[in-house]
Amino acid sequence: MYLTNLERAEDETHGFTVDNYDIHASLEPGETTTLKFKADIEGVFPYYCTEFCSALHLEMMGYLMVKDPDKKYVSAQKLKMKTMSPEELKAEYDKTVAVNAATDKVIQSVVKFLKDNHYEKHEVVKNLVTDALDQYGKIKEQKEKSDEAVKAGDLEKAILFENMIWQYMVKTADVGIRAKDALVRLIATKQSTAVQRGEKAFGEGGCGGCHVIGKVSSGPDLTGVLQRHGEDSAKWVANFVKNPASKYKEPYVKGMIDYFNLKMPNQHMSDDEIKDIIEYFKWVDENANLF
Repeated sequence: MYLTNLERAEDETHGFTVDNYDIHASLEPGETTTLKFKADIEGVFPYYCTEFCSALHLEMMGYLMVKDPDKKYVSAQKLKMKTMSPEELKAEYDKTVAVNAATDKVIQSVVKFLKDNHYEKHEVVKNLVTDALDQYGKIKEQKEKSDEAVKAGDLEKAILFENMIWQYMVKTADVGIRAKDALVRLIATKQSTAVQRGEKAFGEGGCGGCHVIGKVSSGPDLTGVLQRHGEDSAKWVANFVKNPASKYKEPYVKGMIDYFNLKMPNQHMSDDEIKDIIEYFKWVDENANLF
């Protein structure tokens, strides 16, 4: 198996592993590596990126299907669609098209941000945008095939093409969002030493596992968090980070727990780390229009 990291951004390391197989690779941008293993276990095995690379890191996965050469297999999706009525197929097609339309709306919002902030002036960002548009450019052909299948009355095939479109859209969005994040770094106000320490503590403390600045993820977006709890918001946030359990029963926190079905864990931050994280949140708020 030959793997190449096609990233152009210098800091976008990707990893690769396959479940149940003792293999792993870590690739820097532009690097190619070879993995040798014997796929001798019949079944379906997830493969995925092992380096946290972006907000859409969890989308960097797929499945390795190992088949017995002496057996015949039928696609599970095709089997599922064979049992669906024409009305159910139409509903499935409509749902898939709607998902693609919503995903494209996100992509276009990122494109607008990049254009409004003159991404072309920054070589690193420009390279990422080129990669994103390369993926997006492959959608037209798949859409034409989908439309042809619809005209021919073959909704099963149309759904498969629409699913392929979604795959290209996810890849486009992944690179596009990283381009946006890179551009934000270049045009945002300069970070103080305390802000830099705070961002580092935020990352190394595992906060990014649930919180993505500027986006709702497994937890709430923290842009504006210092404006949510009155005049003493900074103190409230600091106390919450220090001892999350002490606020679990407060109406606001309870509402977040119920909505996300998660409780903020105690990351055992030091007082200095918490102080720096507060400074980082202030910097985020100063540049809120960029997130």
